Amino acid sequence: MAPLLHREHLQRLKPVLRAYAFSYAFSTGPRLFGLLLQPIPNGLRIIVAGPTITTRIVRAILQWLSSVIGQRLSISRAASRVMVNLRFICTFFSAWLAFDLLNRDREWSRKRARSRGIKDFEDMHYESPNKHHLPPPGYRPRFAGKTSDFTLFALVRALDVLVIKTWIRTRSSPHHPEYVASRLSTLIKKLADPSVFATSAAIIMWAWFYSPERLPRAYNKWISTAANIDPRLITALRRCREGEFIYGQETGQAPLLTSLCDELGLPQKWGDPSQTIPIPCELYHCGAGPNCEVHALSRFLNGFKFSMALYLPLQLLSKIRTPTLPAFRSAFTAAARSSSFLAAFISLFYYAVCLARTRLGPRLFSPKTITPQMWDSGLCTLAGCLACGWSILLEKASRRQEIAFFVAPKALSTLLPRVYEKRYQRREQVVFAVSVAVVLEAASNRGGEPVLIRGVLGKILGRVLKQ
Repeated sequence: MAPLLHREHLQRLKPVLRAYAFSYAFSTGPRLFGLLLQPIPNGLRIIVAGPTITTRIVRAILQWLSSVIGQRLSISRAASRVMVNLRFICTFFSAWLAFDLLNRDREWSRKRARSRGIKDFEDMHYESPNKHHLPPPGYRPRFAGKTSDFTLFALVRALDVLVIKTWIRTRSSPHHPEYVASRLSTLIKKLADPSVFATSAAIIMWAWFYSPERLPRAYNKWISTAANIDPRLITALRRCREGEFIYGQETGQAPLLTSLCDELGLPQKWGDPSQTIPIPCELYHCGAGPNCEVHALSRFLNGFKFSMALYLPLQLLSKIRTPTLPAFRSAFTAAARSSSFLAAFISLFYYAVCLARTRLGPRLFSPKTITPQMWDSGLCTLAGCLACGWSILLEKASRRQEIAFFVAPKALSTLLPRVYEKRYQRREQVVFAVSVAVVLEAASNRGGEPVLIRGVLGKILGRVLKQ
């Protein structure tokens, strides 16, 4: 009797071995990648191995049955669909099991909860909409949220796959007018990734201003360093939104900005909201002069210097294997482009704030309709948040794509709790398992359809799942 597993069957186990090697590389790689992709090592082996082994076993059984029966068993389109559905189901349950393994560390959830200022049930209960069901005395909840970043990353990539699938089907529809589709599709392709990034950046910058606790500490610190703004100005805008810093009223907030006026050599009354309505932009310029355009230009130049110090060493390091003049020139060009993007991000934010609160906003809307208090209570900040992200257009199309995929999960994380009660963890587990199944199913597609997973992730998964 012929053996059930031939050499060709062993060859089909290569994706499992590649996944193991891929995971091991991440677990033993540089510390930076270890921190960014910490959930991947233990989970990826299970997620890839489960559907790979199961579908191969089922296929081997079918071939064995065909040899026993004595008839050739041809896998038709219907059978292929069954195998595809089976692979999706297997991937779902593999991701489901991997999720439990990734969340075994109970002490982590306690530490993360304490780092967020959550010490006991009272803190969690304060945010609960149902305040009539009190827990028994001495109750302490169990917390979850360790894999929330990875779940949101998988969700974003799964949504991208579904959008591409829908777009392809719409384009292939016989009722779709081609003459409209050609121009519309070109426009959508150009604006899709920039729109995702601009929206995500707006959410993140809004959180940085008014809810900084929703951002990771390191990310929050990095934004603060890049923004390079006096914290007293941020405090003034926050207090203005909270109703403490009020124009035309003496609320005891004058010392906040009058001290800054003294440092900049400006009249003290400019920092007193009871005497000056609104606070002049020159105070927000922090010594760059009264002109908002000059201030925006200075922000761009400072941001460019800051960014070049960050990007240029990385680009040069990437060319160290080929230390030639063209390679170094390419590294400098790439660093300059990325630095221009980040510098424009910073300057657009500040300039849009000035345009909204003093330059353009009061001319478009009557001060009686939108008062200076309303502009400084959030509208000027909103203008900056909405404008800054469009600097992504200075980057290459491929870089726009990767940056958008990097930022979108972080934007979603500001809208959702990073630490929550354990009893709600199944909701995250469902999202995680479905998203991973969608992404891996798209990555393992070999039916000649267009690539559904874009960017570096698509190339990596393609190599991991390569047969």
